[in-house]
Amino acid sequence: MGAQNTLIDDEGRMLQLPARWTPGDVVAAPLDFYRGEVLRAWVDYNHHMTEAAYITAFGWASDALFSYIGDDEAYRAGGHSFYTVETHIAYLREAAEGARLRITTRVLGVDRKRLHIYHEMFRGNNASLLATTEQMLVHVDMNAARSAAILPEVRDALDAIATAHSHLPPAARAGHFKLNPIPGNPNHGETE
Repeated sequence: MGAQNTLIDDEGRMLQLPARWTPGDVVAAPLDFYRGEVLRAWVDYNHHMTEAAYITAFGWASDALFSYIGDDEAYRAGGHSFYTVETHIAYLREAAEGARLRITTRVLGVDRKRLHIYHEMFRGNNASLLATTEQMLVHVDMNAARSAAILPEVRDALDAIATAHSHLPPAARAGHFKLNPIPGNPNHGETE
């Protein structure tokens, strides 16, 4: 499940994305796909990672999630995608140029059109938490320019991930969004 041999390009994008989820797969809790480093272009005049770079790295981690659930080039060519509609980020520690990064991802909730995710960014492989972000995304029909139901194969993947992640302790810095909770986990929800 991990991305130990991940290749990252000069913009921080993953070049080796995780294998696509298939029914019956054991889902890691949390997902642990993104590895990278603080690039020179990501460092500001204070000699550490600029605030926009945190969002960039979290975005690449979201792209790894999308690849895993089947929101790939073919899915988007069919006019379907997820758009981020709100982001809450906590900057906890600095990261200098060249610092190794690891980002884990949790699905906190999913419903017919929405996806609620939470990323944690760590320095290297240790437990030094650098930042967190909580995001609400809406599934869209890009041809109609409006929200639309998540297609079944992607929804099945998200449901499997959400179920696996529902057993994790509550995400410490999450809570800006709420979907109706599933018993036993206040950070996971389902509404239709």
